[in-house]
Amino acid sequence: MQKLNPVVMDASKHQACLPNTRVALLQFIQNWAVDPQSEHKLLWLHGLAGSGKSTIATTVANYFRQSGHLGAFLFFDRDVAERSDPLSVIRTLVYQLGVSYPEIGTAVCAAIDSTPTLPSSPINFQFQGLLLDVLATTSTVDTNASIVVILDALDECGTAGERNDLLEILAQESTKLPSAIRVIVTSRDDFGICQAFESQRHVLMHELDITSDANSSDVLSYFYHRLTMIRAQNRYLGLPSDWPGPLRTALLAKMACGLFVWASTASAFIEDGYDPEERLHRVLQSHKASESESALDALYATALQSAGKWDDESFRSDFSDIFGTIVAAKNPLSSRAIDQLLCPRRPSLHIISRFGCVLRWATGDSVRIVHPSFAEFLTHRDRCANTLWFIDVSLHHRRLAYACLDKLEKVLKRNIGGLSLSSRHIKGCFPEYISYATTAWIHHACAVTDDLALVLECMDSFMHHHLLHWLEAMSILKIPRDAISLLKYLHDWVQVIIYPIS
Repeated sequence: MQKLNPVVMDASKHQACLPNTRVALLQFIQNWAVDPQSEHKLLWLHGLAGSGKSTIATTVANYFRQSGHLGAFLFFDRDVAERSDPLSVIRTLVYQLGVSYPEIGTAVCAAIDSTPTLPSSPINFQFQGLLLDVLATTSTVDTNASIVVILDALDECGTAGERNDLLEILAQESTKLPSAIRVIVTSRDDFGICQAFESQRHVLMHELDITSDANSSDVLSYFYHRLTMIRAQNRYLGLPSDWPGPLRTALLAKMACGLFVWASTASAFIEDGYDPEERLHRVLQSHKASESESALDALYATALQSAGKWDDESFRSDFSDIFGTIVAAKNPLSSRAIDQLLCPRRPSLHIISRFGCVLRWATGDSVRIVHPSFAEFLTHRDRCANTLWFIDVSLHHRRLAYACLDKLEKVLKRNIGGLSLSSRHIKGCFPEYISYATTAWIHHACAVTDDLALVLECMDSFMHHHLLHWLEAMSILKIPRDAISLLKYLHDWVQVIIYPIS
């Protein structure tokens, strides 16, 4: 089974819906999944960014896990390279099915024994050989009322072009799955995904209606829950027992425009303040936009304005460097790794700690943006009201490319793994920032869009002095195959740069 090289999907930190919210929608999904008469084998749950799709997916996964009907739960994240690769989806899905149902696992092992190249085959061959053929030989799909497979945030799985093959399989080939297999896909209203699914009779399309009374009621319930917790945490302030009162709570729910990410971010902003009443006042005084995206942008602007010392040049510089790195990083980095890569004048946590309502981190853990919409806000000039907040992603890709190459120049050498004739064991391992630099420098270099001469010069010098050392480092990290694809990616990029198509 390990030959499938599955991506680790740890859902332990994923938030589920509050009790007694999303009741009708969750019941609808549960009824569909266990209905043997339904002609729909795939449910596409789609909606705006921040409408709560991932929370719903987690809740559904928890329900079917508890009832013994969860086959696989995959969730994609464009900020985590391995969790945004369409080529790993079928292998990971098959692995989870095999772990959940031993008979399926045994059949998967037999298929790999019979055709060892299956795990590295194109995904259409994987789908046929590892899934369709395997399920056809097992009785598990006959004895189970339903086996639920969930793919959350499909729009974050690669680019539109990279996920074409996967999307084609989901849209067209999933109709061949046994009737017991039910697939749930969540995503934004992506044009390509909509085109693929809308003409398929076996696909049930369901849009999250953020304007419905039920959704508005759920957002209100969420605010009551969070604000009650905030009042309890600040008991010495003497806040009234019903703080902040039904009128202001209802106003917050109205300002959310149906978006749970707005409610979550606003609650975190209020909670992070020294005085929650003062923070609440700032939120209520922010622009009361009717458009959901504008409301979210206004909230992000309020949070940034309140957290920052924007008249301080050092603060502005640190914000740009640290947030630019967080946004541009190929994979989320810990604050320690950020410090080791950038060597800032002040520890990155000094500024990261001010933005708890839009960032998530723990000691020694990776720093992550709470919701992709915040990264989009920072990187689009037309949405980012203050130019001090704008992140030029290309600029930070350049900085990270130089930082990665600089760190590798200092550590890479012949036989970095310490192998000898008397020992076949590699000594030690790389710290996080060196592992990141090893795997990400090509990604950052190829993302630079202007003033390329110096980038090309640095890469040329690095390749002449450290190509073999880098290949050895990739082997130590147990990803030598990735080196091949990365070098091809670099080669293709250089060809376009040096010999542009007229």
